[in-house]
Amino acid sequence: MWNYNFVLPGFMILLILLVYYLSRPQVSIRINRTFIILLLIDCLVIVFDLIASEADSNPGAVPIWALYLVNLLYFLLFNARSFWFYLYTMDILHLQFRSLPTIKVLFGSVFIIAEFITFMSIFSGDVFYIDSMGYHAGPFYHIIYVNFVFYIFLSLLFLWFYAKLLNRYELISAVAFNVILLIGNVVRYLMPQYLVMNTFCLMAILIMYLTFQNPDLYTSDRGPTLNRRAFHIMLEEAKDRGAYRVLCFVLRNYNDEREIYGYHQMDQGITLISEYLAETFKKEERYYLRNGCFALLGNGTMDWDGIQNEIADRFQKPWRANEADLFLNVSFVRLSSEANHEGVNVILDRLLTAFSEAGKKVGNNNVLIDLDQIHEIDHQVDVKRALEHAIEHDEVEIYLQPLIDCGSDQMIGAEVLARIRNEEGRIISPGVFIPIAEQNGQINRLGAQVFEKACRFISEGNLKKTNLSWLNVNLSPIQCMKKDLSQEFSAILEKYGVAADQIHLEITEASMIDLSMLQKQIITLKDNGFQFALDDYGSGYSNLTRVKHYPFINIKLDMEVVWDYFRDKDVLLPAIVKAFKQLNLTITAEGIETKEMAESMKAIGCDYLQGYYFSQPLPVEEFLAHYENA
Repeated sequence: MWNYNFVLPGFMILLILLVYYLSRPQVSIRINRTFIILLLIDCLVIVFDLIASEADSNPGAVPIWALYLVNLLYFLLFNARSFWFYLYTMDILHLQFRSLPTIKVLFGSVFIIAEFITFMSIFSGDVFYIDSMGYHAGPFYHIIYVNFVFYIFLSLLFLWFYAKLLNRYELISAVAFNVILLIGNVVRYLMPQYLVMNTFCLMAILIMYLTFQNPDLYTSDRGPTLNRRAFHIMLEEAKDRGAYRVLCFVLRNYNDEREIYGYHQMDQGITLISEYLAETFKKEERYYLRNGCFALLGNGTMDWDGIQNEIADRFQKPWRANEADLFLNVSFVRLSSEANHEGVNVILDRLLTAFSEAGKKVGNNNVLIDLDQIHEIDHQVDVKRALEHAIEHDEVEIYLQPLIDCGSDQMIGAEVLARIRNEEGRIISPGVFIPIAEQNGQINRLGAQVFEKACRFISEGNLKKTNLSWLNVNLSPIQCMKKDLSQEFSAILEKYGVAADQIHLEITEASMIDLSMLQKQIITLKDNGFQFALDDYGSGYSNLTRVKHYPFINIKLDMEVVWDYFRDKDVLLPAIVKAFKQLNLTITAEGIETKEMAESMKAIGCDYLQGYYFSQPLPVEEFLAHYENA
């Protein structure tokens, strides 16, 4: 009566998958627990499907009570399997509706009703009944299909509403296994004599495993620790469960240490640290978050003082890696559920910012950053968010500050300065967001956006309207390392029909540390028509000999150099200006705030002046309103 050709091979595959999965290190997160329960339920469904089918084929050989029992268990497990597939989809989307219990009860009620009607069938015969002739389907038999299809469509509906929570691959996989389950229900309905539904369930489970459940997705490649992805999920679930504590530590100056000890030895050192954590702190979840950052996650009573002291004591001794001793220093970062956090992404932003700060500390003393107490971290996180929003939505603003010609006392050029705003619309100082942009890799996109808006300003005829000869645009040291910078800037110039000599690129002294790379970059840009100014001279490492080897047309004296000369005049700055003039370079003095300073800089031979005495940086609209046809 029943065809077992499909179910037996699938059952063996399912058993292999279950044993293999349980033998691997597990991350104690909700989705993993749901998956294990689903595997167990599916195995039991197949077992009771086989037993019930065989018993129903030979009703005279089995007592009626046994027929009732095996069929009842099969149908109850069948309904449970459909509900657990739905729960798994909710776990993928991290939707448990803890804050909306009414919705949770509403969606779970269909499963409860289906189970109740099924159970009552032993009395009413609604889903199935058994008589002297054996097993028969009852009038409400199709409730098992209704229950399954309801939860499949509910899952697909949530996937549609919350698609942005998943990447493209995850979304396609989640939709695919639900569609496969739907097809399996249709096939089972049309061909009930074939035990084929379990094969479709196995296909769905394999897609789940390959996409979401592979244990390697959560384990670190540096010893017996979990990775950042696992930490993100565990932190999210720890927030739901209640009180928790996180103790993190970061290897100070990690990148420098990798250069000193070598990549291979440092990787071995990271593995040794991971092994030490696994052996010593078995009660806490242990994570390696990359770049020398580790985390221990425990409950609200975790003894983080004791753990911190123990880790600090261990780092007083070297780590033996490949017959070399690694002497490493660490800084600690603490975070607890007692702080008022908006979400896991906010927590991770705070941690990454704290890691960056802690990793820069020097000395051998233990350094502790308590995120629950230090509000500066929150401020940096807010700045980082504002920066990402401005770049992503093309909302980086440009401000212009005049450059005054000493000969005519008229504006001849202007420096283009980047500005962003916070959520309240207030301007954030570039001294705050530029270092963050350089640190998190956003500086290239920021610089390109500023350069493009400067070109747009020129293309609209604004140089002629304001009698400007050129604009100065800043290049950060990191931008100077970008190999295709010249092609990118040239493409923008062509897009707006702007000549390269209408923009002077300001390169800071910090860019001159990597001389070979900078020289190649400048030569390439110069060949495309760009001209250069050296910004902030006197604040870094450059000297006259270095400057002589680069095609600068202008030297901008750092404001501290200008202020120092004005406070205590000596022969040094005039001599430097004279030397630059002999090299046919023009000189700009920055930071001019009074008439006396302006006259003093003119007297030593400066060509251009810039500072608040003439104008603070102005938004484009205000700049045009003030200087157009002036």
